[in-house]
Amino acid sequence: MARTITEIKAEIASAFISQETVRSKYGLDDNVAFDKAFSPISLESVLFYVVASCIWVLEVLFDKHRIEVDERIEALRPHTLRWYVSKTLDYMHNGRFVRADGVIIADYYDTTGMTETEIEKKKVVKYAVATESNTQVFIKVAKNNAKGRPTQLTANELSGLEYYLSQIKDAGVAIKVLNEPADQINVELVVLYDPSILKATYISDADADNELRQITLSPIDDDSKDLLDEVVRGVVSQLPFNGEYRNSDLMAAVQGVEGISVADISKVETCSANGTGEFIPVVGYSRPYSGYYELNSLVIKGRPYRVAE
Repeated sequence: MARTITEIKAEIASAFISQETVRSKYGLDDNVAFDKAFSPISLESVLFYVVASCIWVLEVLFDKHRIEVDERIEALRPHTLRWYVSKTLDYMHNGRFVRADGVIIADYYDTTGMTETEIEKKKVVKYAVATESNTQVFIKVAKNNAKGRPTQLTANELSGLEYYLSQIKDAGVAIKVLNEPADQINVELVVLYDPSILKATYISDADADNELRQITLSPIDDDSKDLLDEVVRGVVSQLPFNGEYRNSDLMAAVQGVEGISVADISKVETCSANGTGEFIPVVGYSRPYSGYYELNSLVIKGRPYRVAE
C-alpha cells in the first residue's frame, strides 16, 4: 500500500539530517529534528516534498498495477464456484457480449456509452449462490422486489440468464439455475410478558388448561406496534441469501424484547417449492431450498408473567 507524501518526506528528511556531514555543515545539534532546523519553505524542505510526491505517485501506480495483475490472474484460474457466482451477478438483461465482426469474442458485456446507473439497472440478479454435485453446478438466484426483498426472476429474465451462462461456462459443465419462490415458514411462540411494560391484544379466549391466549404485544404507550411480528419478520428477512435459519437465533431475538419475561418456541415449520407442499418441522436449523424465506404465519400465545404462582 502506498505511503503518504508526508510519510515519505519524513523518511527522507530523517535520513538527511542523521548524516554527520550534514549536521556539521549546517552547524546543527545532534538531536535536532528536521522540522526544527529547516523552515517549511526552505529549499531543502521544498526539494524533499517534490521528491516525496514523485515517489508517492510511483507507489500508487505500483499498487494499481498489482491490483490489475491480481485480477488477471484470478480471471485465468480454473473457474471456481465463486467465479460462477460473480459472473451470474454480472448478468445484464438484454445486454450484448463484446463482439468483433459480429462474432462473440469475450464473456463480458459491451458497456460502451452506458452510465453506471444504466449498467446496474440491467443487472437484475441481486442474489446468487453456487453449489456443485459431480460435474453439475447449481446456482440459486433471486432479484429484489419493490421492498428490497428477494423474489423470483421473470420467465424472460430467467431465459436470458440461462443463455448467458451457457455461453460463458466451462465446456463439459452442466449448469442448473434454481429460480424458486420463497420457502414458507410458520412460527408459533409462547411468551410470558410483563404487563407493566407490554400491552396484549387478545385474539382468542384462554386455553382451559394453561390460561394461554393468542395475542399480539405492543408497548404500553403505542398500540400500533406489533413487537413480536416485527422481531420475527426481522429474523427471517435479515438472513443472508441461502443462509441458515436457527431456532436459537429466533429465541435470542424474542428474549431480547423488553418486557418478555419467558419465551419458548412451540413450533417452527417450513415448506419449499421442491417438496410435497407439506410443512416440515424445523429441528435446530433449516436452509431454504430457494435461498430465502417468507413468513407465512405467526401465532403468539401468552399471558402475563407472575412472580409468584
